[in-house]
Amino acid sequence: MTSTALSELPIFKSEAGSQLFADCYEKLLTYWPGPYETMEIKTEFGLCHVIACGPEEGKPVLMFHGMTSNSALWYPTIEALTDCRVFCIDTPGDFGKSKVIKQIRTPEDAVLWMDQLLVGLKLEKPAFIGHSMGGWLCSNYATARPERIERLVLLAPVATFLPIPFLRLLRKVYPAMLWPKPDRIRRAWDWFCTKGFSLPPHVMDLVIAAYTHGRSQLPVVPRVISKEAWSKLSAPVLFLVGDEEKIYKANKVMERVKKTLQDSEVILINGAGHCLIIEQQSAVNEAIRRFITVMDDRTA
Repeated sequence: MTSTALSELPIFKSEAGSQLFADCYEKLLTYWPGPYETMEIKTEFGLCHVIACGPEEGKPVLMFHGMTSNSALWYPTIEALTDCRVFCIDTPGDFGKSKVIKQIRTPEDAVLWMDQLLVGLKLEKPAFIGHSMGGWLCSNYATARPERIERLVLLAPVATFLPIPFLRLLRKVYPAMLWPKPDRIRRAWDWFCTKGFSLPPHVMDLVIAAYTHGRSQLPVVPRVISKEAWSKLSAPVLFLVGDEEKIYKANKVMERVKKTLQDSEVILINGAGHCLIIEQQSAVNEAIRRFITVMDDRTA
């Protein structure tokens, strides 16, 4: 592996901005429901920051966050997985605490990175949970390495089943990234949520710090995965989407998932947009808890 001391790619524009982000990250972790530990896993793409929690003998679960996010934002979902050994990964290049030495540029890079994560964590066949960009990363891996997936939870994955609405995001979200101001960032994230819902201040503080002081080092572009590629996966899949999802129409993506993965479980979460893990925490957690902890005949 390459040493991070030789060629680390900075995610933050200044030391002061990096420290402000780190302070907000740690503050958000005070909402974590129970004990946790952190570790760094070495890959050729960088040192990956991991938040681990739950009993060491529990079912292993890997969690991958959305784009411009990080593992601290999984705090609402951890309550669904109290009996599992959970590893929440900060994707290298995104607004987290991982250190980048090589950018993840292609789907093949993403698969190689996740291969190395599993080796570093000494995991053979964990369950995978991914939200938004993390859902695409999990789907990309599941179709490339179906033998490594125990089961898969997808929370409104970007692309994956339907194309990314670039023009809509260009109008609603990209201005907050290109010209970051607190009010502009809040408006962008309010748009992602169901009408009338705003993210809590402790979450927005972290998002504002990331957008204001960060610059993405994650150039891989998520894409639609073919039905043929999905046919290789035999593990059970749970797909959740909010009824006010913004990156695609909920009914359209649900129909596509059912046609692509006929044995999947597809659930519509009422009163939720793209931030469904916070907007409707109880409904999302109940679906995940039941799906992750129940023994499926195909995996028994």
